[in-house]
Amino acid sequence: MRRLLTSILFITCLALSSWAQQKVEFGIIDGLSDQQLKTRVENNISQFLTEVTRAGTEGRSLQLNGISITDNAVHSLSLLWQNLHFVCSDSKMQEHCNTTVNGYQLRNIDIKVIPVIEDYDGELERQLTISLSHTGEITGARMAMASHVYTNIIKNGDAVDMARREEILKFVEDFRSHYDEKDIEALNQVFSDDALIITGSVVMKRDNRGDKPQMRPEIVYRTQNKQQYLTRLKQTFRNNKYIKVTFSDPEVVRSKKNPNFFGVTLHQHWKSDRYEDDGYVFLLWEFHENNEPPIIHVRTWQPDKLAGAPLPQDKIINILDFEIPPKKRSL
Repeated sequence: MRRLLTSILFITCLALSSWAQQKVEFGIIDGLSDQQLKTRVENNISQFLTEVTRAGTEGRSLQLNGISITDNAVHSLSLLWQNLHFVCSDSKMQEHCNTTVNGYQLRNIDIKVIPVIEDYDGELERQLTISLSHTGEITGARMAMASHVYTNIIKNGDAVDMARREEILKFVEDFRSHYDEKDIEALNQVFSDDALIITGSVVMKRDNRGDKPQMRPEIVYRTQNKQQYLTRLKQTFRNNKYIKVTFSDPEVVRSKKNPNFFGVTLHQHWKSDRYEDDGYVFLLWEFHENNEPPIIHVRTWQPDKLAGAPLPQDKIINILDFEIPPKKRSL
């Protein structure tokens, strides 16, 4: 009997130890002066990261009841969770809190990815970015872009521009995540109804100049409207087990004609279980002064190489290639 009780106690201790290791404590170093809000955010993030880690460890679905999180954030996480789970790398974490136009943001939360789908060959150690409202409610949890991408977007912004650049980074990260999550509805919301989609592809064309005609590579561009693009994209989502989009080499330019418009150029690597390519993506964003979500008016893609050589800088599409409407005067 004593041996049986000892065995039960040992097993119980192991279970409690395992549970304790899965409990995540999160603290904010600085960035929130309101102590009541700081405590609320810390408790909310701790509960969220604890549940994520337990669900990832146990291989089950997320149970987010009791956590202050928006329905949109829950929806996005559920889509991401279908392809991969993740757990926190440490049981105790501390980070700075950044202020954004629509609330706050926590970055650099180290996580370990647990793939759910076969043939996943992405990074297994990544970072999570969590966005919050002004009241501390979680509004989004995304796989963060690389730190050098964050730095490139934020740098060179003057004091007036800094909050907007932080917001641009957030929405660029969200935009990239919509593809990873195969979230057609989110993409439908982020594109304006009259959005212009331009896609370039390399074709061989006959060049009759000179004595000997030759076949030369040339980029041919096709335009689509929003509905055409989303219809084709939905088919792509269905045909692929997973999609992984990464951005690098960002360049942010604010329109001189209308300060609410920003052009963002990014080098994109697209990888799925059926297809892989590299190219340049240009996004023309319009931000609203009343804090409504920004929208994309133009998305372009073009290959980063032509005939094996890097695409010349002056051939990469940018904000100067589009007519920007002047800012409306307030009455």
